[in-house]
Amino acid sequence: MHIESPKLPLLLTLAVVLAAAGCSRKSPPPAPAHPEAAPATATATGTGTGTAGSTAHLPPGIDWFAGDVDAAFAAAKSAGKPLFLFWGAEWCPPCAQIKSTIFNTREFQERSRLFVPVYLDGDTPSAQRQGERFGVMGYPTMILFRADGTEITRLPGGVDVARYATILDTALADGRPVAEILQAALGQGEVTPNDWRMLAYYSWGTDQGRVLPAAQATSTFRRLSEACPTELRPECARFYFEYLGSAAREAGDGRAPLDAKARKAEVVRLLPLLGSAEVAEANVDSLLYGAKDAVGLLSDPGSPERQQLIGAWRAALDGLARGSEGFALSGPEQLNLVRARVFLQRLEAPDAPLPESLLTEARATVTRVVAATTESYARHAAVYAAAGLYWEAGLAEDANRMLTAELEKSKSPYYLMLDLARLAKQAGRKDEAVAWLERAYAGAQGPATRFQWGYNYLVGLLEMTPEDTARIERVGLEVLGELGESPDAFYQRTQMRLAQLSTRLLEWGTGAEPAAVVERLRARTGTICAGLPAGDPGRAHCEAFLKPATQATVGA
Repeated sequence: MHIESPKLPLLLTLAVVLAAAGCSRKSPPPAPAHPEAAPATATATGTGTGTAGSTAHLPPGIDWFAGDVDAAFAAAKSAGKPLFLFWGAEWCPPCAQIKSTIFNTREFQERSRLFVPVYLDGDTPSAQRQGERFGVMGYPTMILFRADGTEITRLPGGVDVARYATILDTALADGRPVAEILQAALGQGEVTPNDWRMLAYYSWGTDQGRVLPAAQATSTFRRLSEACPTELRPECARFYFEYLGSAAREAGDGRAPLDAKARKAEVVRLLPLLGSAEVAEANVDSLLYGAKDAVGLLSDPGSPERQQLIGAWRAALDGLARGSEGFALSGPEQLNLVRARVFLQRLEAPDAPLPESLLTEARATVTRVVAATTESYARHAAVYAAAGLYWEAGLAEDANRMLTAELEKSKSPYYLMLDLARLAKQAGRKDEAVAWLERAYAGAQGPATRFQWGYNYLVGLLEMTPEDTARIERVGLEVLGELGESPDAFYQRTQMRLAQLSTRLLEWGTGAEPAAVVERLRARTGTICAGLPAGDPGRAHCEAFLKPATQATVGA
């Protein structure tokens, strides 16, 4: 299960917002509807902001641009305004959390008049092509552009609404691109405190190598954490947590692990940060999701350093749970806090069952948060987080009951069915798992979503019923047929899944009968590719499908 969870009082003056030292994590009450900011009407034809002919998915209170992305940039340039791009999907839980918090506040809605807001749903015609153009992959991604199209920053989803407002105001006021700030920070150029804040709250997880190549991430975050002004300690800590996460990924890949001396030095540096409430409140996402990587990177099982880190991390979580004046975790964050406790417990005692007290806390937190969350988008995000907690805690039957009961209430039940399939597969109930995947695919809506859910179904068949060649062929042809409906299908997320599916099918298709199926799927894809414009990058993506690795190398 993926985390990708986000978190705006009446519009404050810019000076007051930028000077605010303390930020509330509490989401303010939903803003009243603004008659002058009614949702835009999406064009029925094109490359615009929503599903063709429908605006039901557009968060209200914001005058979302009605038209395609190029027209939106033209409008922004004509008006001399920045452009705000939201890339998301209706089924995406973190997107739902942003809709129920950030987009649902008067503060953001008032600010939206200062820029041209564009809602790019991943199922919109041409959305995946536009995703490739802007280098966006994961949902949600939020980008602020200058009127001339220069990217200013990518806004984070996993921060509180007030911090989000602060960084948005900074970006709107200064308009200095993060790419330029980063080069200045690394090259000892002029970097103001607000520049450092922009860097600290940049959404590195959705950068896609546009500003920072992956190979340079660990060393860059380390340099930034050391160069960051000491008076910005909470913001500087964000660079340090990014450094630990990147170093952990490198160690996991067998690259450049820290030596014993370096690990001890990092423990000494990390412990005081974990003991600071101010740092904790500015780094909630890192504390909720980073324990496993950071503690695993810096300590060995049973070592004194591990016990120190686990104790300090637990204390930091306890402080977040208690909250402070003007600070409170959202429902999904409360669930993910207990999930972090599960990770810490497993780091402390890998082979022991979880304490009953922790299981009781998990069940009680799920019951409380889900019962208190009734708005549809917020509930979708909460149920997703609850399922993740149950999964990590080994409470599969609790997860199964909750998800099954939620199907009739959910706006995107096909999303929950993937988790039900995963639970069934884990329990060895392969027929049930395949049935959930089939049902999820049947209920999925939107071209990109239908292909992705079809991919899940087909991969499930390859893994759990590889001998059922007839069904694999039938489903394969149907899933490929989803792509034949759109000339812009062979880009970004869809193209990534297509490449993964190609690998899976080629690995499966080694026997005589599977090889014949692969050949028929290849022929069907060839027909689809032939209908695409010559020279279009999407056609090259299409033609690479089911091409053996040797052929792909020769043709590259």
